[in-house]
Amino acid sequence: MRRLLLPALAMGLLVVLAGRSVAQDDAKEIVKKAIAAHGGADKLEKFKGSKSSGKGTIALMGMDLEFTTDVISQYPDKQKTTVKLEVMGNAITILQMINGDKMTLSVNGMAQEIKDAQKDSLKQSIAMQKVTNLVPLLNEKGYELKVIPGVKVGDKETVGLEVKGKDLKDVKVYFDKTTNLIARVEHKGLDPMGTEEINQEVVLSDYKDVQGVKKPMKTVMTHNGNKFMEQTVTKIELSEKIDDKEFAD
Repeated sequence: MRRLLLPALAMGLLVVLAGRSVAQDDAKEIVKKAIAAHGGADKLEKFKGSKSSGKGTIALMGMDLEFTTDVISQYPDKQKTTVKLEVMGNAITILQMINGDKMTLSVNGMAQEIKDAQKDSLKQSIAMQKVTNLVPLLNEKGYELKVIPGVKVGDKETVGLEVKGKDLKDVKVYFDKTTNLIARVEHKGLDPMGTEEINQEVVLSDYKDVQGVKKPMKTVMTHNGNKFMEQTVTKIELSEKIDDKEFAD
C-alpha cells in the first residue's frame, strides 16, 4: 500500500507544480502581449516622462464638479498634479507633488497636512505606475502574477491578471481580449476625505497612438461601485526625461 501511495503522492505533487508553472507562464504571456500592444518594451522604457492636460467631472460633497488638470510625471516616482475647479463660485487650485518619499499638498497656495494613510495611498499610486507600465512585471523581481477570470468591460471581453508585490496591495488588471490593451484596473484606495479604504475601479478607453505608445484618452473611476470621476485627456507629450526643476518646491 505504501509503495502505491508514495508514487501517487509524487504524481499529485508534480501535477500541482506543473499547474503552477503553466499558470505563471500563461500570466507572463498575457503581459508580453500587452506590452507589445501598448507599443513594445523599448518604447515603454524609453519614454519615462510625460506632460498631459485633461478635463472632466468629479463627484464631491454631493455635487458633480467640472475640473481641469495638468500632470507632469517622471517614472517611476515623481509626479506633479495641478487640479483647478470651482466650488459654489469659489475658484480652487490643488497642487499635489510626489518626489520619491517626499509628498506635499497645497490648496490655493496654502500647505495642507498629509496624513499617514494618505501618504500610503500616494505610494500605492506610484507603485501602480509600475503595474500599468507592464515591463517591470517581467523584468523586476518581487511580482507574483496569477491568471484570473475575465470580466465584461462595456462590450469588451477581457482576460484577467492578479498582481501581488512587496510594496503593492493586490491589484487586478483586465486586458481587452481583442486588442490586449488594459481595459480596467481594480485596487484598494482611499475615499476623497482620506479616512476610509474603498474599492477603486478605473476603466480606460479611447486609446490613441502617442509617439508610438498607446495611451488611453478617457478614464472613468468608481469608488465602491459609484461613479467618482470621469476624465478626458486633451493633450499629452512623452519625453525621455523631465527636468528635475519641475518637481522642486
